[in-house]
Amino acid sequence: MTKINFMQTCALLGVLLLTACSSQPDYRAANGRGYGYSEQKISDNYYRVIFKSAGADSGKAKAYALRRAAELTAAQGYDWFAVVDKETLLEREQNNAGHAGAGYQHTTVQDCSLLTCRSRTVTRPEYEVGISSGGRDQVEAVLEIRMGKGVMPDSGRVYPAGSGQ
Repeated sequence: MTKINFMQTCALLGVLLLTACSSQPDYRAANGRGYGYSEQKISDNYYRVIFKSAGADSGKAKAYALRRAAELTAAQGYDWFAVVDKETLLEREQNNAGHAGAGYQHTTVQDCSLLTCRSRTVTRPEYEVGISSGGRDQVEAVLEIRMGKGVMPDSGRVYPAGSGQ
């Protein structure tokens, strides 16, 4: 825990708010284990498409997973895809985002001369601010898709290939 004064606290909170507001675009390829889309090839025309996003908006994650599935289907030269299986996972971290406090610090000071030592207690105000990373939700939409060519089957789980734009 770092002890800082009130002005430093305000400046730090302002920087954190600006940083949080300037995030990356939602729809993008995932870097490693980060947020965005990724896919795994299971067979020539069977893929698992995953979209992971910050927050608890499962509808947005599902829509982005479908968008990526449509793009992938077109890129592989297929005309349509069927959602064979789907799953949505919501992970919620409960954590205090931060806290602030004030109190008094008591310090014992010794003044020593050649013959004696005298002790006294010094009391000073103390301010603390603690900030932790955490307290955020993340959602992951997982689709298993089968790609096909030709006439699109008449089903509610079949979608045309496309660029997703």
